[in-house]
Amino acid sequence: MAAALAAAAGGSAMAQESARRPGVEVVAYQFRIALPDGGDTIRATATVTVRRTLTAGDTLALDLVGLSVDSVGHGAVGAAPSGGRPFEYDGHLLRVPLPPRSRGRSVDVFVFYHGAPHDGLLLGADARGRATAFADDWPDRARHWLPTVDDPADKASVRWRVETPAPWKAVANGLLAASGKSADGRGWWLYEERHPIPTYTFVVGAGRMTVSRHRPARWGRDSIPIEVWAEPEDSAWADSVPFRRTTEIVETMQRLVGPFPYEKLAQVESSTRYGGMENASAIFYAEQPYVARRMGEGVVRHETAHQWFGDAVTERDFHEVWLSEGFADYFDLVVGAALDGDSVLARGMAGLARGYLRSPVVGRPLVDTAETVLTRLLNANSYNKGAWVLHMLRGEIGDTAFWRGIRAYYRDWRDSAVTSAVFQHEMERASGRRLDWFFAQWLHQPGYPELDAAWHWDEAAHRVSIEIGEVQPSDWGLFRLPSVTVELRSAAGVRTRRSFSLSAARDSVSFDLSEPPAEVRVDPDGALLLTAQVRRQP
Repeated sequence: MAAALAAAAGGSAMAQESARRPGVEVVAYQFRIALPDGGDTIRATATVTVRRTLTAGDTLALDLVGLSVDSVGHGAVGAAPSGGRPFEYDGHLLRVPLPPRSRGRSVDVFVFYHGAPHDGLLLGADARGRATAFADDWPDRARHWLPTVDDPADKASVRWRVETPAPWKAVANGLLAASGKSADGRGWWLYEERHPIPTYTFVVGAGRMTVSRHRPARWGRDSIPIEVWAEPEDSAWADSVPFRRTTEIVETMQRLVGPFPYEKLAQVESSTRYGGMENASAIFYAEQPYVARRMGEGVVRHETAHQWFGDAVTERDFHEVWLSEGFADYFDLVVGAALDGDSVLARGMAGLARGYLRSPVVGRPLVDTAETVLTRLLNANSYNKGAWVLHMLRGEIGDTAFWRGIRAYYRDWRDSAVTSAVFQHEMERASGRRLDWFFAQWLHQPGYPELDAAWHWDEAAHRVSIEIGEVQPSDWGLFRLPSVTVELRSAAGVRTRRSFSLSAARDSVSFDLSEPPAEVRVDPDGALLLTAQVRRQP
């Protein structure tokens, strides 16, 4: 999600108990969704393919909120859908008894349902008054229109048949396998996403859209189609301004990290409540910035980076959403630097630091397990500080180890759900170093180092002494800083730099100099997330 608008989006989806249960794994979904010609009622069929262990329970529990379940069935995988099986539904959780002989095997569960979704699938109108339908599922809103195990750790492939009013086009996860018209003149669109993806990225969108095709992104012999979906009035502007280099962005991420994880990439103007929403292979962007002509490339870089981090490699628990948002914020700037020069990264990191330092969450840890309102996790910890964790890690272990670790993390955990501990392990393996201290302080301690530095010039010895202490609130704890740079600038502009390790509440260092410094600066390049006050002692 795009940080600025996500934080301002409002709403407070409370963390809910997921339908996820040990012993029953969803491996695939198939949905047939009939979008209405008018009104807000959908009719739908879901086929949920589950694999059961020999010790699994006898019931499949699916999240589904506020819709009417007409009937439920189950049968062998690939069998024709049929209803008539018993089920229990309380308006929030659908419980389906599974056949006793299916233990150790896969089984299809069919759900026939209808209703007017209160969330998740947004049926409305675009800025020009034309009817549209767009899904918007983060964090746990897929359950308002789809029967799923609505949990980021429970990833599955998905196949869509979207039925639309005749003039509409439809987009969804995966490749378009077929399309056509029914006998009644309505359109239908069949999409298939064969990679397992989290339910919060399940998406369909439909309306009177214009589709343009950009140069495909290449990876060896593979070719990734790149599409831009926009309202007709916005299409030319979208192609020439925010999405002008969408192919180059994908190819830069491939060069830095690894192959694009999906079969295609569609960039879509939509009704999402966020600035952008990283749905796997079909990214949705808020409509208003198109209409106002103020959408920039930064949000495109951010959302595109999510295809690798958040979608392909997914946080197992939303409290570790920095593995998605922090990565996307950092790779937005890294890709920008690769395309336009290192100043993009330097300016961007300085801006992220300013945003974090003035935010109301500095007194809370980045991995904030005490927060129970999921949308409140979209804050300067997950985005700004998360990006800084990556930037400081890169500085700590060096470029070679950092990129080796990033590529191994993506390669080894693609299509999986992970924790911060998994990422730490990959970076330790890549660097050959223990990094528990680094991840413990930056992920689990609140705040950041606040340094107080006092320097003294000894004229007789031609020596400067600097005493530095950490003065942040005591409940933040102390931070270990293995390499802090101090820059001393003379009146004539001559600069001298020294680096030292700070691992105690207060420490001191001394340097021989030919002339007294006129200015002393701590961390002059902004390599660390900290603040420093510097004063001269007589």
